[in-house]
Amino acid sequence: MLKINNKVINNQSGVALITALLIVALATFIAVNITERQQYDIRRMQNLFNNQQAYYYATGGEAWAKGLLYKDHKNDLRSNGTDNLFEDWAQPLPPTIIENGSIAGTITDLQGLFNINNLYIKDANDASEKKRLKEQTLVFNRLLTLLDIKVNVSDVIIDWLDDNQDTSPNGAEDDIYLQKTPAYRAANQMINNPSELLLIEGIDFEIYNKLRPYICALPEHSTINANTAPAEVIAALSNQITLDKASNIIEDRGSAYESIKNFIDETKGYARDKVKYEEDISTLIGVTSQYFQVNADVKIDNLDKQLISVLKRNTDSSVNILSRAPKDF
Repeated sequence: MLKINNKVINNQSGVALITALLIVALATFIAVNITERQQYDIRRMQNLFNNQQAYYYATGGEAWAKGLLYKDHKNDLRSNGTDNLFEDWAQPLPPTIIENGSIAGTITDLQGLFNINNLYIKDANDASEKKRLKEQTLVFNRLLTLLDIKVNVSDVIIDWLDDNQDTSPNGAEDDIYLQKTPAYRAANQMINNPSELLLIEGIDFEIYNKLRPYICALPEHSTINANTAPAEVIAALSNQITLDKASNIIEDRGSAYESIKNFIDETKGYARDKVKYEEDISTLIGVTSQYFQVNADVKIDNLDKQLISVLKRNTDSSVNILSRAPKDF
């Protein structure tokens, strides 16, 4: 009987030991899980903190840009100056050390690019508006040719912008967009961001990526700043100069053009027909700008945050923020 009792006791001890080991294993598993969860939460909170901190640093980049543009305009008012690439605002902010990271920034003159909203027509019955639209369409079509874009997308963009449902020869209105999945309508208003072009019939990523470096979307019609425009945009102004000659104009831009007349006088030697060249560009260009884009790039730990802001500088030198968004396509 004693032997049997000893066997029972041994069996009970074994079960107790296994139970104890299971409890320890379970407690260990729970502790590890809690620790991992806690570390995850700590890291998540750190990422949220870094993201918020990066955002505030990026808006600090906006303040830096606003200060430079304000100061520049005050100087221009005193000296009848221009906006050009030799001024302080056009010089990039190199990576600057901040707590746990760095910040860099650039200011770009948006009026050195073709404003896609120049294809917007306010009144289709206004003769002056029709003339302006024709001139702007010619510029845009030349830009398409220079960028080796063989699809005629000017008509679809005009239809997207205008406030009617009259389809242009190569255009598209609601009848096309309502057949898509999901269905939508033409905006019938100015474009807010160049990436909106991807919604327009016939414009794919390949066309968009070719266009993107040379276009902007400003909330009003604008001229092109001859002091800041790239060669492709300069060449698109008139068919009297080639892209190679426009590149020479950019290379020879050793100082700012002080006026429209100064630019024409300095560059018409590159044109095949000097008179036609002057007629083509005299109403299309300027030497000052109101609209600028600020790119702020903030790095904190492993986080890289880019903020793009569009600024408008007013006639009283004040600067307004029109939009603020992460880097687009």
